[in-house]
Amino acid sequence: MGNPLISFVVPMKEKDFRVINLLESIRKQNYPQNNIQIIIIDGGSNPTVLEACKKYNVEIYFNKYGFAEGKGMGKDQGIWKSKGKYVVISESDIKLVGENWINEMIEPLEKDEKFFASVPGLYVDKKDNIVNRYLSYVGVDPFAIFRSLEGQLALGKVELNDCGNYYCVNLNKKEPYCMGSNGFMFRKELIEKVGDYAQDVEFIARLVKNGFIKFAIPQNAKVFHANIKNFYEFLKKRIKWTKTYTKFYADEKKDFVWIINKYKFFIYVMKNIFILPNIPISIKNFFKYRDSAWFLHPFLLFLTTSINIFYSMQSKKMLHNLLK
Repeated sequence: MGNPLISFVVPMKEKDFRVINLLESIRKQNYPQNNIQIIIIDGGSNPTVLEACKKYNVEIYFNKYGFAEGKGMGKDQGIWKSKGKYVVISESDIKLVGENWINEMIEPLEKDEKFFASVPGLYVDKKDNIVNRYLSYVGVDPFAIFRSLEGQLALGKVELNDCGNYYCVNLNKKEPYCMGSNGFMFRKELIEKVGDYAQDVEFIARLVKNGFIKFAIPQNAKVFHANIKNFYEFLKKRIKWTKTYTKFYADEKKDFVWIINKYKFFIYVMKNIFILPNIPISIKNFFKYRDSAWFLHPFLLFLTTSINIFYSMQSKKMLHNLLK
């Protein structure tokens, strides 16, 4: 296995200095630094943050629209500017765990050309605040747990084939996982096959449409996602993202189908609204992971489901998708 060029694409709009943790973790990698390209696509960060980033030998480009996702937006811009064999989509608030992260991520991709991507697991810091701990198990949007790779992994519902240092996983062609971002590493050449990186889930759906279904989950490659500091920040982020999604991101959906079975989806929504059906899952995972963060499970599912219902009712696009 050689040392191919790796491009990290970092879309950001940073007010604080969390991105420095990411940059430091990249520059501490046990990997030739001249084979690492870091591209920051900035949507209006604090100028002092950008100055601090320059110390880590990064390329900085300005994204006048500010959005990370969407055709021609932050992630898409960064991918087309990248030169690496592999591209890593890196939110500015993540950190690579361990100094051998890159080597562990590229191993399956270098060994098997059928893998379209290598996906890291989320690291749970037991000293972290309770809300962020819970999100480190299921992903940033609890409502999406029924489709997200992180959520399905946490609930033990992903079929994992042990391939040594990594697991081999196949996507369901009709119902692919919500995945991408947070350290998602994929073959750069694939962007040519799908045309753009409109959105994480849309990119995955287009890859599946083109026959790419096999990916790897390295057993020891993790990322820590410092997503939120407290419950208030979680609530604010969820409302902002959901509102933006119903107004803008929903239009990016061309190949990704959110609701495969309307009846099952309706049952899922009802379980979340009534809270009680999710309590046994909460208790089961409390004992499995020995973490009280799982007691938030039924309540954050209720909250995020309610937020999605509220903003979907105000969107003609979303209502059309539900009723058609």
